[in-house]
Amino acid sequence: MRDGGRAMLRPGAPPDGTGIKRTLVEAGYTQDALAATLGLSESLKDRQDVAVVSRRVRADSPYNILVRLFWLGRPVREQTLRELVPALDLAGLVSVGLLRRRDGDLSATAKLGPYNDLLLASDFGLDTGATLQTDHVVGVGAASLTLAVMTVRRQVRRALDLGCGAGVQTFLAAPHAERVVGTDVSPRALAFAEFNAWLNGIGNVEWRKGSLYEPAGDEPFDLIVSNPPFVISPEAKFLFRDSGLPNDTVSQHVIENAAGHLTEGGFACILFNWHHQKDEDWEVRPSEWVTDRGCDALLVCFKSADALTYAADWLGPDGPGYAQRLDEWGDYYERIGAVRISAGAMVLRRRQDRPNWFAAYRLRRGQSVGLCGGQIERLFAAQDLLAGIREERELLACRLRLSDDHELQHEWKVSEGRWTLARQTLSNRTGILFSGDLDVVAAEMLTRCDGHSTLQEAIVSTAGGMNLEVERVQPACLTVVRRLLQTGFLCPCPAAGGEGQDGMEQTR
Repeated sequence: MRDGGRAMLRPGAPPDGTGIKRTLVEAGYTQDALAATLGLSESLKDRQDVAVVSRRVRADSPYNILVRLFWLGRPVREQTLRELVPALDLAGLVSVGLLRRRDGDLSATAKLGPYNDLLLASDFGLDTGATLQTDHVVGVGAASLTLAVMTVRRQVRRALDLGCGAGVQTFLAAPHAERVVGTDVSPRALAFAEFNAWLNGIGNVEWRKGSLYEPAGDEPFDLIVSNPPFVISPEAKFLFRDSGLPNDTVSQHVIENAAGHLTEGGFACILFNWHHQKDEDWEVRPSEWVTDRGCDALLVCFKSADALTYAADWLGPDGPGYAQRLDEWGDYYERIGAVRISAGAMVLRRRQDRPNWFAAYRLRRGQSVGLCGGQIERLFAAQDLLAGIREERELLACRLRLSDDHELQHEWKVSEGRWTLARQTLSNRTGILFSGDLDVVAAEMLTRCDGHSTLQEAIVSTAGGMNLEVERVQPACLTVVRRLLQTGFLCPCPAAGGEGQDGMEQTR
């Protein structure tokens, strides 16, 4: 059913939502199959060529007809669909508003996108010929994928998805939370989220309408995730993109007020954009937003651009009135003093028993983020350790081990007729990617960081094995260790017997 050509979904009608989902999956309508059809290199994240996809699914088959119907938004013959996917409850899909009949054809009123083990309804996009309205509901995109992989996944009692949209982050939190609250300012987005909960059989979720933290009231949460409408622009055109607030106020508000809604030890992961003056001062304003807020804070900057390039990326050269809107956005940035604009994530942890710390990382150009919730927990543990160390001997007393996802690459060159080691590079394979060169001494020392020996023992053993003086190698080793702790390569381990906090051996 459509209202003005748009989907009006009615969850909770007699058909079984999970049964409909199961039928689609059994017919082959899965994320892996769709990614192969679309020719995408990374999940369903890249832009698709609709003309190419249409030709790939032209022949009738159970999978192809579902792609045409639910992904491309093309009408299909009802009789053909019945023959190819006989188990699909067409009457039920019509009754809940997902399908409509016309002259023997069936059309989908909303897009169905498979993501992991979820099936999510959203509005069709511009690539399928749809017109975007103010309350357009987006599906799984680049931002939601990034937030999903950066969220710390621990068992929690209560989680909050601030600005939930169609509900993807809510559903990803549901397996490791007793209860998840999803909030959004858009009633239509909440209707899609409720429908998606019904379709996927997820019951431990609750939907609330309202702006930012208002629907959360005074409730504390162990986890907060947020992909708010963070785009910095002079427009208030789309609820999913534009907050209607000036500058980067929405980002500042979500970050500054997260602590007041977190339990002690609770995490928040917030995607946001912010503006600054120079390429070198990218971390300054976000660091001010977390100062004296009772949270440890980890800032990850994905990319930075000059303000005009940022505007062009969002408007697109093929967009309506591109040149005029580009001028309007450029004039707006001049008025607010936005020279450069960055995109990133802020990960917060509520902690009031000790002084809080702030750390910032900037990704290399073109670098993406993989699954890194566990890595982020290691980074927090390492920063805790470093923040608590007052003297060098305390670091030397720590027991450390290398993370499991590291690799050490050796680069050799020929010199005077012999192979000589030119370079050793330590890097990680997943998550937030870090890399750095190591000298021979540091690489040898790391082989002795096994979680059992103290750092002092590892350095002494390394020096002895290489016939070097400990005093000569120790300063450089400590510098390397601090850097590797800050980037998650080294993890603090509990001491065996007489344990101290954060892997520090107690001294008497």
